[in-house]
Amino acid sequence: MHEQVSRLIGLEDFEVKGVSGVGEQLDLEVELLARADACPRCGQAQLNIKDRPVVRVRDLPIGGRRTRLLWRKRRYVCHGCKRSFTESHPELPRRQQVTRRFRGELCGRTGEGGAHAEIARTEKTTRYQVRRAFEDGAKWALDRCEKASPTRRLSFDEAHHRRGYELATVVSDLDRRVVVEVLDGCSKASVTGYLDSLTEAEREAIEVVSIDPSGTYRRAIRAVLPEVRIVADRFHLVRGANQAMDTVRRQSQRAAAKKKPKGVRLNGRLATWRPELYRARHRLLRAGKRLSGRDRAKLCALFAKEPLIAEAWGLKEAFSRIYTARDRAEAEERLDHFLAAVDRSGLRSFEAFAKGVRDWRTELLAYFEEPTTNGYAEGVINKVKVIKRRAYGLPTFAGFRERVLLACG
Repeated sequence: MHEQVSRLIGLEDFEVKGVSGVGEQLDLEVELLARADACPRCGQAQLNIKDRPVVRVRDLPIGGRRTRLLWRKRRYVCHGCKRSFTESHPELPRRQQVTRRFRGELCGRTGEGGAHAEIARTEKTTRYQVRRAFEDGAKWALDRCEKASPTRRLSFDEAHHRRGYELATVVSDLDRRVVVEVLDGCSKASVTGYLDSLTEAEREAIEVVSIDPSGTYRRAIRAVLPEVRIVADRFHLVRGANQAMDTVRRQSQRAAAKKKPKGVRLNGRLATWRPELYRARHRLLRAGKRLSGRDRAKLCALFAKEPLIAEAWGLKEAFSRIYTARDRAEAEERLDHFLAAVDRSGLRSFEAFAKGVRDWRTELLAYFEEPTTNGYAEGVINKVKVIKRRAYGLPTFAGFRERVLLACG
């Protein structure tokens, strides 16, 4: 039976000599199969066993039970140098109360964003051991970021460190799909400081930078990397067109509410309330190619009553069709047609959106030369929110940075 348990625990060079346990506690008495063949100091082969101390080490659970290894170490004394030494094993480091693989399991749990107290409670260990595992994992993540190969495509996106405080900037490698750095703040100085800290080879390797339509990020990148192609995230621009569309809908709803009411309904709403405008809000924002036949019929009925909303919906769809162009020339032609249509419409929300599009025209069209988006960066931001929620907040920026690099680096 002991041979089967020895294979079950999966520790090489160890043999289980005894099994005992009470309740949820499982104790395994283990020892090394091979004895020391020479003194590590003088090389003398004549050794005697001085004593057999028992070291208790926490290991991974077996069958849902808390497992502890009772390692009967051999302490030797050398006949040549008269010095004593104790046998060791890489999986059970000296002066440690947990095995290396159990600490790795704790590190993985902290990387998922769990609170230290929660992990210590579920794993039935101490918060000190969880903190130690987190520090080892964070150090490994930071070393890996420093040794990473040069990046060709970078991404900058902002994330809340603490509510009400300055944002942090998450720098991602879009090719390897990892986070390479987390900056304190999202100012031009923080971004330029990071880019200046890169080596000359690392700066020369960067060819594309994907960002949200942020003037701060654009100025910082152009100040340090003037030759790099900047690509504006397409999803943020499409969302801007959707917001302009929804603004027209809400303005139409408010305009109807301002009319002099002829009476009040039983539910208390004014008779001028237009429920069809409210119910169509999601349908209007949905892409035209994703609309069902029923949705199209309802929109046609609405457009017959509200020609202004029909025009706004057409502008929103015209902007979305820019990204279906085959090449940059066709996209530029569609963009010019969209801007001309906005000028003719006179819709203020779309005029404001078109003003921003003209400012980001180069970065918008750069997508058709290098189809890059901030999709991975947005996924990281969602994961950061989960990490903060599970950890019940991260009060210091250093802890926030370590958590993000450990989970996404």
